[in-house]
Amino acid sequence: MADMPTSLQIWLKSFNDTLAQANLLAIPPTPEMARLGLATITQQLVVSEVEISRIIDTHINGTSIPCRIYHPTPNEALPVLIFFHGGGHMCGSVEVYDPISRRLASHSQHIVVAIDYRLAPEYPYPKGLVDCIMSLEEINRTLEQLDLPFQQAVSIAGDSAGGALAATLAQRNPEKVNHLALIYPSLDYTFSSDSLVDYREGYLLETAKMQWYFDQYFQQGEDRRDASPLFSALPSNHPETIVITAGFDPLQDEGKRYVERLQVLGVPTEHHHFENMTHAFLNLEDLVPPNCEQAYRYIANFLNQ
Repeated sequence: MADMPTSLQIWLKSFNDTLAQANLLAIPPTPEMARLGLATITQQLVVSEVEISRIIDTHINGTSIPCRIYHPTPNEALPVLIFFHGGGHMCGSVEVYDPISRRLASHSQHIVVAIDYRLAPEYPYPKGLVDCIMSLEEINRTLEQLDLPFQQAVSIAGDSAGGALAATLAQRNPEKVNHLALIYPSLDYTFSSDSLVDYREGYLLETAKMQWYFDQYFQQGEDRRDASPLFSALPSNHPETIVITAGFDPLQDEGKRYVERLQVLGVPTEHHHFENMTHAFLNLEDLVPPNCEQAYRYIANFLNQ
């Protein structure tokens, strides 16, 4: 961890000490504990509020899928960015990710639509994915019903498990996606990358915890390789893509391998590797503000090129 910012090292040590204490006490993990943990970290470490001119809580047209719409310039027709939050398919919500969604909207000057897709274990695979597919299908009608000005171009983005959802949609419906933004994405449910061993514990996201997440998500013996975007067939018209990875993240190899596949296919692809960051560093913004600012800038520039 020598190259990691001191502020992040200090926080990570405290986080790991707390984990070790829980392990000593043999406290079993629960979905509720995991959800509270992600929510608390984000609430404590992404503090400053970014003002957005208009925010609407509603549902995707014709469904019961909640979403939150961020329109930074309500009188102007802006392009659309659908955002799928991370959290291992078990944690996260539009409320938890509100500060990140605000920053995406402000930096990119896109209408950001954050999707509150269903979570495991209450709603296992593929229910959350179905919600995301429906959201893409109905996004234009959703905005039209609200009488919001928007451009027809729709891009999608996701961090961590949300990256898996976004990548899956881009592969299945490439003609409906203008740009794809993957932020330290989870793309391989089979755990086949070396970084899952090299960074398996001590860096916020731990490989054993991911295995527990995915066991809650896949409850019917599904073929996890078949569900993994890393191994799925790539369409020839795969949308232009940006991938952000982190050097102390067990998921980093999955992102790099996806970039390589896209480049072989000839898809215009950007890859930005934050060598001294951990997974989910956007949720740790107050510890590493310059890195987060740079990540948002990369995404905004890519979406607007």
